[in-house]
Order: sequence, then structure tokens, then C-alpha cells
Amino acid sequence: MKKRLIPGLACAALLSAGLVSCNGTGGTNPTEWTWENAVADGELGYIICVGEDGNPEAEDRTKGCVEALNEIAKEGGFTAKELERHTCVAADGSTWNDQAAKEFVERALQQYAGKIDFIVSNNDGMAIAAAGATGLPKGMPIIGFDALSQACDMIKEGTLAGSVSQNGDDQALATATILGNLVLGNTPVITADYGGKAALNLDEFDSHIVQTEFAAVTAQNADSLKPGSYVDVDPTEGLEGKKMLIVTYNSTDNFINETYQQALPHYAQALGFETELISGDGSNDTDLQERVRTAAAEGNYDCFALNIITHANYESYLDITGDKPVVFFNRQPKKADDSGVADLSGLPNVYFVGSGSTGQGAAQGQIIKDWYHALAK
Repeated sequence: MKKRLIPGLACAALLSAGLVSCNGTGGTNPTEWTWENAVADGELGYIICVGEDGNPEAEDRTKGCVEALNEIAKEGGFTAKELERHTCVAADGSTWNDQAAKEFVERALQQYAGKIDFIVSNNDGMAIAAAGATGLPKGMPIIGFDALSQACDMIKEGTLAGSVSQNGDDQALATATILGNLVLGNTPVITADYGGKAALNLDEFDSHIVQTEFAAVTAQNADSLKPGSYVDVDPTEGLEGKKMLIVTYNSTDNFINETYQQALPHYAQALGFETELISGDGSNDTDLQERVRTAAAEGNYDCFALNIITHANYESYLDITGDKPVVFFNRQPKKADDSGVADLSGLPNVYFVGSGSTGQGAAQGQIIKDWYHALAK
């Protein structure tokens, strides 16, 4: 397939077929997506399902995808045109909301009829919801992030164009391992041979940041990147009977539920911990803090694994946990003024485990570039 196009000729042919409108004039949505239709007017129009305003992961993913779309447009001789980016928040204030994403895509398909050629989603949950939008042309390329089980299946089927795995199960193992070593006073708290399947990025270890490396999800490797395939872990002497409180920011978050909420208790218990779980509603951080405060006062926990709603409120949680070991996971603590990630290096018993906000967009953007190059062969 040629990368360079002759927009005028392609447009005329498709107009006569009644499949698409050209030169940005709008029209009706085709029933089936094709590459020729998508760029017949010289533009690749796209919309973005944003998970949360001010969220560093959402911001990085959006930025990386926009840069990748502009790059492939320059390479292919067409224009990448952002039609709209919409933050998908439910009526109750919960973010990264699947239903809100579906409603946005359905509204956008009507508002930008015949112009939407590509959909970017900050995560797989919203991407899956977008794929079920009424009026969506069959085969519309949608890019997600997280490698949820359903998303992996849809990539194999061709109903999603791709995703990125941040290896959440291995993040859970790293979280449990660090907390175990902190409780026992062992150093270092984690090394590159921690026992998980995914390689760790320890470049920022001195800043108390531990990250798993990303993996592109394709039809060929989708099964191997699905959540729930655990490695064997031996009990750690001294951890039997120690108590860990696990806190997740939202009981309905797809990624947290498929990875951490299953894998963290699994690995923590395998190491010897007793675990309890508290889940928030995704919007009321004050309520979640109070529930953690009550649990901490009553439960005599030895350590805490925290996935908090408001990134900049991490110090409020540390006031509750005192000098007990803490790992913030997935949602990285931010400075009180929301200007960037928090510095945890001066807190000997506090770490962050995740994939980090920086680099997520580059990984997701690479999926877009790989998708385009496969089409352009």
C-alpha cells in the first residue's frame, strides 16, 4: 500500500460512492473503516478519550499519541487532525469512566460525521467501551493502554488496533517484595532479579521509584501479556503473620481490578503476609482517607500498599501510616501544588511502584507507528 496519497482523486472516487465526505465538509459515517477512506481527504481525523485531567499518566499518554500521529502524517504525506479530546468523567465525579467514553464517542460520531478515522484512548477500559459505540464503523482503529484480558482478546480479533502492557502483576510482586523487605529491615529492598517476568527499570531507584518496563501488545503476544499468570514465590522467613493493608482508589477501575486487586493479595500472602483490602469510589479522597485512618487505628498493620485517589494528597496518608513502611502503587504521588512528581527519596520507608508517567506516551505512540507501518507495507 502506498504511503503517499492523491487526495483529490481519492476523494472524488469515494464521494461518488457515497462513502465519505472530503475536504472537511462532514457527512455520514461509512459502515466499515478502510485506510483509503480514512485519508481520502488528506486528513486522518482523530479523537481522544482522556482519563483524568491533571493525571500525569493521562497527560503523557495523550502527548505521546499526538506526537506519533503527527509523525506518521508527516511520513505519509497527510495531515493528522485532532477533532476533540474529551475527559471521560461520570456524573458522580469518577474518572477514567467507560460509560462516559462510550457516550463521548457516540456523540462525536454524530458531531464529526465522516471525519473520525482513528480513536486514541488513555486506557483499555475506555477503548473497549469506545469499540461498542453505536454507529462506529466496523474496523475503526482504536488504541488503548493496560493489556486488559478483554482488550488482548479484541486485539487478536482485530477489533482493537493495539495496547500497551505495564505488567501490573509484576508491579504487584515488586510492591509486596519491597514491603516485605522494609518490614524486615532488609536492604536493598528490591533488585533486578526480584523474580517477576517483566524487567524492572531501576534508573530512579535512588528516588525511591521502581518501575516495570512496557510491552507492546500485538495479536501475536496478546495471550502471554494477559493478567493473572503468576510466578511461584517462596514464603519469606519472618513475614508470617505480618499484616498488610491494601488500598485501591476505585473499586471499578479495570486495570486495578484485573491486576493489583488480584495479584497483590496473592503475592503478599505467598510471602507470608495477612492482607486486608479497602477500595475507594474514584472521586472522594477525603472519605478514603478516613476509612484508611479507621482501619489503621483498629488493625495494627505492619505496612501499607496505597493506591490513592488524589495524587497530591500522599502526605495526608503518610500522616495516617506514621513510620510504617508504605508503597504507593500505580498512582504516583505528586507535589502539593500539583507541579510534578513528589520526591520520596528522603523518606526511608516510602517507595513508589508502577510504570511511571514518563515514557507511557512514547510506548503507546510506538503502537500507533507500528500500526501505520504495517498498513503502509
